[in-house]
Amino acid sequence: MPVATDNRHPNLRVDRKRLNQHLRTALKKLGRAHAEVSVSLVDDAEIRALNKQWRGVDTVTDVLSFAFDETDSPDVGVEILGDIVISLDTAERQVAIVHGANAGRPEMAQYRLDEEVLFLATHGLLHLCGHDHQEIAEAEAMEAMERTLMASVTTLDLHAADRSEHGV
Repeated sequence: MPVATDNRHPNLRVDRKRLNQHLRTALKKLGRAHAEVSVSLVDDAEIRALNKQWRGVDTVTDVLSFAFDETDSPDVGVEILGDIVISLDTAERQVAIVHGANAGRPEMAQYRLDEEVLFLATHGLLHLCGHDHQEIAEAEAMEAMERTLMASVTTLDLHAADRSEHGV
């Protein structure tokens, strides 16, 4: 199976079937239909610990991507991209912020946790595929790809949402 999702959050749930299907579709669009990726849905405490351990940053974040280093493993005939870790606590807060910051935009009222998780998973997947957003041109290219990949699951322009309160 190219996509496996594990929900380790103690309370929050999202539609894992929809998430897996979205990522399988995104992989096909990216020309990596047979690549494998895993997704872990966690709480803030777990993502903070991972962020500190692997990036040296002792803060909560919304999504982390851990690319598989093929040089550390024998060739198994399958492209293993890596792992995406998403904090459902942070994703839920970001939905509330999007709702509050976009109160004048009624279409954003339909934005839910599932859509935020799809967005974060898409962002993480693009990182696993080698995309980044450190430079303006890279950020614009990555954002365009996110829009393309998200178009099949939502009509909302998630990049048009005012996310300034949380730095996304």
